[in-house]
Amino acid sequence: MPRDSIVAQLNMDMIGRGGAFDFVGGGPTYLQLVGSRRLSTELGDIVEAVNKSEPTPLSFDYAFDANGHPERIYCRSDHYEYARYGIPITFFTTGLHMDYHQLTDEPQYIDYEHMRRVAQLVHDVALRVGNLDHRVVVDKPKPAPRGACVQ
Repeated sequence: MPRDSIVAQLNMDMIGRGGAFDFVGGGPTYLQLVGSRRLSTELGDIVEAVNKSEPTPLSFDYAFDANGHPERIYCRSDHYEYARYGIPITFFTTGLHMDYHQLTDEPQYIDYEHMRRVAQLVHDVALRVGNLDHRVVVDKPKPAPRGACVQ
């Protein structure tokens, strides 16, 4: 698919956790967002508006999206391969719980209802973006495609 035909990239990874046992402040509506406004204010606004229209809105945590965050999630996940070319992204995750990349990350810890709500949100955001009469507006500086990522 030609790169210039991609209007946005919505990335989900590790969306089955996020409970209070996993994070302080976690719970059945917890969701981390990364990058939703780094290239496009409009994409971030769409994600927020769609979430508010959901039967059970999720509670967004933007902490991992902060400039200079030591985990550098914006720079180190799959979505950056799109963002570096100026394609707006949003990364949806319940993320770095204590079992992250460990043998103890087992399916019995997944909250399937929570995962369904996150997947529904991403579906609804994709539908909204896909039905726009224009491309998602990029109103922030684009990174240098071959330059170092800066969070």
